[in-house]
Amino acid sequence: MSKLENVQGKRLAVVGAGQIGTPVVERLVSLGAQVTWISRTRPGHVPAGAVHEAVDAADGSDLAEAVRGAEAIIAAVNPATYDAAVWRETLPGLHRGLIDAAARSGARLVLLDALYLYAIDRGPLSPDTQQTPRTEKGKIRKQTADMLAEAQREGRVRATVLRASDFWGPGLSSALFTREGLASLSAGKRPFLIGDPDQPHAFSHRDDVVDALVNLALASDDVEGRVYHAPVVHVTPRDLVAALSGAFGVRVKPFITPAWMLRVIGLFSRTTRGMIEMLPQWQRPYLVDDRAYCERFGASATALTTGAAQLASQV
Repeated sequence: MSKLENVQGKRLAVVGAGQIGTPVVERLVSLGAQVTWISRTRPGHVPAGAVHEAVDAADGSDLAEAVRGAEAIIAAVNPATYDAAVWRETLPGLHRGLIDAAARSGARLVLLDALYLYAIDRGPLSPDTQQTPRTEKGKIRKQTADMLAEAQREGRVRATVLRASDFWGPGLSSALFTREGLASLSAGKRPFLIGDPDQPHAFSHRDDVVDALVNLALASDDVEGRVYHAPVVHVTPRDLVAALSGAFGVRVKPFITPAWMLRVIGLFSRTTRGMIEMLPQWQRPYLVDDRAYCERFGASATALTTGAAQLASQV
């Protein structure tokens, strides 16, 4: 965790109402910020202190109008489907809209991104790691990263990027352990893992990502033009299962899903099909260097035992 920048009374915009955008809004409101929350459809619950605007973020003009007066735009939005074809159709346009809105409004853009654009055989992955993706999702992420980098070089936009690894923590809908997966694990049901469960893997706790986005939105100008990696813990998926099940007071062994089974399921599920090209990052050590962010903000990742205990108290 990290000490947060002073948020009281700040005007901020949050784009996205998913598993990260929603807790970012809740966090900001709890700290006294004035929040404009932007998504295409209205969330089921909008906390007091936030005002929702129904806007398609791909429309830079409409988005710029919605974020008028905000000091920063925190963008935590992704396609709902984990499929490269869907990403190719939606992500470039979405990022163009975010860049256009930031340029028009003058607000700092704080963009939540993934690590897929790096060459994964060159870890630990740092912001300076060579960007030579081999997957389709990685190539799309490289395209959008290049768009933002060009806009920054041209002086059109003030921006900073936070890249996070695979999420763990509460309230997740897309992660190794979703909220439903945690409920099943607490009931003693065996979880499904992919790849080699005994290889160390970098995981970013949801709340560490939320805090990092808030800090980058309100930090001094030195963060602009830079990329940071969210705090991570390195743990094998098998040990993650052990820590979580132990906190829940159950004893379970994971089921290791063979690659051939994923391919069969992928014939009927776009999300599962989208996982197959990402298997290499689960079959070898997947290590991430988070020092740039942690040293800049005096932060550290949520410890495995701490996070597991918190989850056990909430399930």
